[in-house]
Amino acid sequence: MNIDNLQAGFRKRQFTPLDIAKFALEKAKQHPEVFIQICEAEALLQAQQSTQRWLDNAPISELDGIPFGVKDLFDIEGYITTRGSKLYTDLANSTAPQVSDLIKFGAVLIGKTNLSEFAYSGLGLNPHFGTPTQKVENRNYITGGSSCGSAAAVMEGIVSFALGTDTAGSIRIPSSYCGLVGFRASSSRYDNSDIAPLSPSLDTTGPICASLKDICYIDNLLNQNTTSIPANTQFNLIFDEQFCNQLAMDEATKDAFFASIAALKKHGIKVENHKITTLNQTLELVNRIGWLGSIEAYVTYEHLIKQQQLSSIDPLVAQRLKNSNRIEAEDVSRLYQQRETLKRQLAKELKGSTLLMPTTLTTAPLLSDITQSVESFNEYNLKALRLTMIGSYLDCPGIALPNGLSPNGLPTSLLLSQCSGNDTELLRYAMTIEPFITSLFNQARGNNNG
Repeated sequence: MNIDNLQAGFRKRQFTPLDIAKFALEKAKQHPEVFIQICEAEALLQAQQSTQRWLDNAPISELDGIPFGVKDLFDIEGYITTRGSKLYTDLANSTAPQVSDLIKFGAVLIGKTNLSEFAYSGLGLNPHFGTPTQKVENRNYITGGSSCGSAAAVMEGIVSFALGTDTAGSIRIPSSYCGLVGFRASSSRYDNSDIAPLSPSLDTTGPICASLKDICYIDNLLNQNTTSIPANTQFNLIFDEQFCNQLAMDEATKDAFFASIAALKKHGIKVENHKITTLNQTLELVNRIGWLGSIEAYVTYEHLIKQQQLSSIDPLVAQRLKNSNRIEAEDVSRLYQQRETLKRQLAKELKGSTLLMPTTLTTAPLLSDITQSVESFNEYNLKALRLTMIGSYLDCPGIALPNGLSPNGLPTSLLLSQCSGNDTELLRYAMTIEPFITSLFNQARGNNNG
């Protein structure tokens, strides 16, 4: 379902957008844990119109006829915005601008994808609609959250891309666990209206795809920008070796991270090791005071708590919500103030360089390990969010690139981040280095298959 492959097939008339839409719809029906709602009538109409444009040799964009999904936080007129919950039943009376823009450019909306309830976990469990998993060596591993359905829809080859939201890592984590490319945009990059909130000051959006080139196709249309591969662009990559070595990474993640750095240096990319004090300071602040997203999530869903509806919510999410109101008012104020201070500090430390880190500390955990107890859920959730929450707090655009595999075939991932607002620069630099990182991933897949 790669965008270039589909475009080539449409152009050569090997198949039509309608053929692809029918295939995607049928496959989506086979995965109810991935798609909460399927927009069949609309998808068929959109695909028929796209097919005629391709027959007339007049596609309206690179995405004309390309199937996609959206996380069920985005409003779609005439459909419920479930938020991954059974508590919301009202039909939306408008469509989120990001979705309507993609449809305007010819993309075909297959349906709305699953998520952690209210998008409030990095693990992607959902007792109401099912939990998407990936089977490796006959064992069920999670796809990660909260955009679990969006990642699974791409991983399963149902759609070419899916839109997700990211408050503390919800695009980057599932991309990491599933071997996909995920882009967390700065909060001002796209029009984020008509999307159900979790934490308004931290929420943002972005696509999950199989390649960075596909990410750029989508970004170009949503942002009306041209993200091309620059010629002879000089840029610096930076990592903090001391910070990375103190992390509780598994061996596969650690090996893939340092192999990525070595590969980039081998190909003449400048990668420097510098201490970035903002990283530890951000984590220490969160550890000492708490997560800003938690208190905002409490405010967003306080009405459910007051209406005593916690019993209708996933117990693992309900207990997090209930405990989210424990930060004192003065500490909440301190979190907002320190956020701006640390953003400025990071800009001084990076000096325009792109920051490299692992996306997640480990590969995807087993579903059975997470669901043993509330304590195990909390432990794995904090571990999943450990690194991505730094960029979320500082509103850093981030790109997760698959860079290796564990011995049992689970993907590892490299995270590239820039300062808030530097999305275009990040995408351009990432396009330059992606071939070297992708080569590592493909080599690992070849060794694994061999």
